[in-house]
Amino acid sequence: MLVNRGFCHQRVQLYRKALKDYDAALEAVPRLPLALYRKGQVLAAQKKYEEARAAWNEALQACNERSDAQLVLDISAAIKDPTGVKVGSDGSASRIAASQQNGVGGRALLGLQVGSILLLAVLVAGQYQLLSQKAGLSALVAPLTADASKAAAAASSSSAASAPATPSQSYSSNGGGVAPAPAVPVPSSSSSSSSGAPAPPGPSKPTAQAADPVGRQEHSAAAAAAPSTGRGGVASTSAPNGGGSSNGGAASKSSSKSSSPPPPAASKAPAAAATKLGSSSSTSAGSKGAGAVGECDVEEVDCVAGQKAARAAATGGPGGIASPDMQTMLNNSIAIQLAVTQINSGNIVEAEAILDKVLIKTPRELGARVARGTARALRRDLAGAVEDFGVAIEVEPRYADSWKRRGQARSALGDNEGALADLQKAIDLAPLFGGPDSAQSRAECYVEKGMIYQKMRDYRRACRELQQAVKLDGSNAQAWNVLGLCSTSQGDIRDGVRAYEKAVELNPKLKEGWVNMGQALKEEGRTKEAERVLVKALALDPPDQPAVHVLRVLAQMKQQKGEHAAAIKLLDRALPVAEARDEQVIEVLYLRAICYHALGATREAVRDYDDCLGHVPKTGIANVSEEARQFQFLSFYQKDIALYLYHALDRQAKDFCPDSELPAVFKELWCKKGPPTAELISHFPPQPPLPLTPAPLPPISAAELERLRPLTSAADQLGILLQNHHQGFLPNVRQQRAAGYAAVELAQALREVVAARRAGRQVWVRSEGSSGQAGASGRHLFGWRDAMDIVVKWRQLSEPNDQVVWVDLLTRREFEQGFGSHTPMFSGQTKCVRYYMNFARALELQKEVLLREGHAFDASNNTIPVDSESQRAAIRAAKTAEDMYQVIQLDSWVVVPIHSVARPEHMMEGTRLTLVRVPNQPDAYEFSIRTPVTPPRWKDFDVELEAAFEGILQAFVDDDQPLLASRIMTYCYYWYNFMPLARGTAAVGYTTMLGLFWAAGMPVTATIPKDYQVDWEAILAQHPDQFTASVSAWLYPPQARGQPAPAAAELEAAGSGKVPTFPPIDSLPPVSEVLGSIRQRIFALNGENSKRYV
Repeated sequence: MLVNRGFCHQRVQLYRKALKDYDAALEAVPRLPLALYRKGQVLAAQKKYEEARAAWNEALQACNERSDAQLVLDISAAIKDPTGVKVGSDGSASRIAASQQNGVGGRALLGLQVGSILLLAVLVAGQYQLLSQKAGLSALVAPLTADASKAAAAASSSSAASAPATPSQSYSSNGGGVAPAPAVPVPSSSSSSSSGAPAPPGPSKPTAQAADPVGRQEHSAAAAAAPSTGRGGVASTSAPNGGGSSNGGAASKSSSKSSSPPPPAASKAPAAAATKLGSSSSTSAGSKGAGAVGECDVEEVDCVAGQKAARAAATGGPGGIASPDMQTMLNNSIAIQLAVTQINSGNIVEAEAILDKVLIKTPRELGARVARGTARALRRDLAGAVEDFGVAIEVEPRYADSWKRRGQARSALGDNEGALADLQKAIDLAPLFGGPDSAQSRAECYVEKGMIYQKMRDYRRACRELQQAVKLDGSNAQAWNVLGLCSTSQGDIRDGVRAYEKAVELNPKLKEGWVNMGQALKEEGRTKEAERVLVKALALDPPDQPAVHVLRVLAQMKQQKGEHAAAIKLLDRALPVAEARDEQVIEVLYLRAICYHALGATREAVRDYDDCLGHVPKTGIANVSEEARQFQFLSFYQKDIALYLYHALDRQAKDFCPDSELPAVFKELWCKKGPPTAELISHFPPQPPLPLTPAPLPPISAAELERLRPLTSAADQLGILLQNHHQGFLPNVRQQRAAGYAAVELAQALREVVAARRAGRQVWVRSEGSSGQAGASGRHLFGWRDAMDIVVKWRQLSEPNDQVVWVDLLTRREFEQGFGSHTPMFSGQTKCVRYYMNFARALELQKEVLLREGHAFDASNNTIPVDSESQRAAIRAAKTAEDMYQVIQLDSWVVVPIHSVARPEHMMEGTRLTLVRVPNQPDAYEFSIRTPVTPPRWKDFDVELEAAFEGILQAFVDDDQPLLASRIMTYCYYWYNFMPLARGTAAVGYTTMLGLFWAAGMPVTATIPKDYQVDWEAILAQHPDQFTASVSAWLYPPQARGQPAPAAAELEAAGSGKVPTFPPIDSLPPVSEVLGSIRQRIFALNGENSKRYV
């Protein structure tokens, strides 16, 4: 106790009090090595180096064959260099940071990475040499087999070279030459009653010193009871019944009422027993004359008999398993060290066999249980690991590392609640042992808890746990990495990137940190930074063995930017590696197929679609992921679409209409990404196959290229204006070019219609290529849907794998049920990267509708009253989706009513604001807009759009530019709220707006403001005037405001800057002539300098 208190004083630099305690301890137990060593430490801290060296010399002389070998080494090192001694250190044990496991595959199982046994060779050899000079060595080590001796030698020579990380070390003077504990936590193997086990990754945990087992009767009883730890540890004392103290802290009493059976005694040496068998004491009694605390009256108590009785009681009575003797202790210690060496070398089965033998004789051997539990976890016998760690906890419930490791194993088994309870217990216990490693150990537990909450999709709670982890241990790179993962999972991309940056700063070789950061930057739209980071991740792999996942992410980013040829090069590199590893083959094939498909390389696309459809992993079809299975379904549909486009290459675009020519059920299943049904297969045969010999590509003349270039230049300038400047929107150069061509073609078509109207004529168009006529033959008057078909067809060609289809041309059944768009602002605990910015406004709009209407609707379209005063007050006060859900109490939706301009007293159904609770996720709700497109709603918007389009044409004829601008905005407002396409409504709407303004001779040159979304301005407005007021403020050109057009000089000056300049639309070659066929359009989208496929 005096040594304990002295060490506490020493830790807080109360050196005078520490010296007083150590001197008092030395009066009680003269020449106690630990007290002398500690006293020397304090003297060295006071720069009294000669006095310190004298104390250490005396301590070294006091050491005997039973002394802790590490303590001997520490004393020797202190004598050589007094200035290098660390004052107040509670052990030089270092931890191994547990590697974590996630979806990317960068974490080892359960974080149970096993380090090598540093200093094993030195300590084993050193202790053998020391013991060989004393009596009794041959008797102690004789039972070791020849194989075990060879294994010990091998372990001594090889363990350091194979170390994957720095191990912890443990120091014990329980018995003979016990090597320091390796990275697998191996407590002193003196007996199954070791009161503390070293706990890497975590603080070292010294054990109590036992009495001399070799029969040195002349030493004092107080010496037998003297507390001792390894270097730096707080001494702990053992009660005579074998109870131990918590390691690293002040001695604690073991209770006879403990639910765990009391561990057996740590020594065969005679020692005093308590007056009552099984009672506990904070110190061990000694024989007479030694000055021990609680002397034994030998006339009344037979100490040897008491010791034997205590051992019998601890093992179940006289017939129970006998307490291991000193020989067994030494053999167990060496066997455990050999087993750990085998684990470090990857020989898990061999290690487990060694540990099985130890546990047959001493089933409650703490070190063996922890080591075997780790071995079982590594070979995925998780139930066995939980069993071993459970026994270890019964033996020593204060050992935090056992709780932590059982928590890890339980987590891997899916027992999240049990794992969280174990990890919290480890967090609570870790401070009991003190020391700098205590914080690190707790930090690792917080990381484990964070990962469990992440698995449960409770990202908020996960972030709280991980923030605790980095607060305790800011150097834990993996903690920062997982914190980044949970932050990005909540949609907090910037916070996530900052955490990833910290992770790779701490560990530049943390590949998963680089990959996660690259993905986060890609999702945010910071593509240049994302590419740079992902290339760094690739550099961590051998050049001939790149990470398939990283190449796939890079290729996906290229594809989403419209750089399909660059994506194919990356996928060509990834595919051989994926096939060799049987890893992500379907995903790579599918992505390459859609890139070839977009470029018009039908033969290559069909080959990859077929390979994707037919691929079966080596592990069997049952192991295909849900995502990969969906890619196989999509391959079925998109192979047919690729063949359809191939056979339509030389058709005129005006007669080409996938919406009316592809079967409705085919398009419906494609949109839903589900498997093909019997109805589809039996009624609709697949497209004709490719010819065996590819046809030669038709030549393109210089004159054709010359006419194409001004169109392409103008299209690229206008297409840039479509870019949203908000996170999540990647700049897609291919879609931007397609939008530019579409805007020019639309503007040219509108000017033709206006010219005919001014001349008193009408414009008739062929019905074969019109979605509104559903492929009927004949002619019809040019209307709003024909105008939109121009833009929709360009959008379909730019990315043929996107499901851009008219909803009314799906199956009648699906149309009547209300197929439509669904756009979450957040889902569960995840904020949608693109659309969360609109949540606050949408919530206010929901409040307005609820307060005005007094009800919401449930999933069955029944009303949910919310008109009581308390409910209305709660609605007004609601600030989150959870607040609102607590008011309504059910999954619900409200309709945003919008005003009709064509029918002034008529109200139309806008979007639906939907609030639902997300199942199987804590505190999780989805707040979204859903827009079901039904026949009645279609008819309502058709009337409004036809009236708005007619208003545009009349304003054109009247040459009233301000009025025309207003009517263009009204038309686009209803288009955005209509949402008639399964996908692409927003891009098609804005392209139409730009084309109409250009046709009117007042081209838009303004870019979309930062953090502004044009379509959402329409969706969240209840009248077109509100939308117009918001958008016109930054979009309107001068003519739309009634101001004169910019002079030629101003346009020329603008052309030299960043503002784009657009020529008069009539000066450009007609798109319908220059790019009349599907082949010409795909060629133009690819670019004249690209490899030709069409």
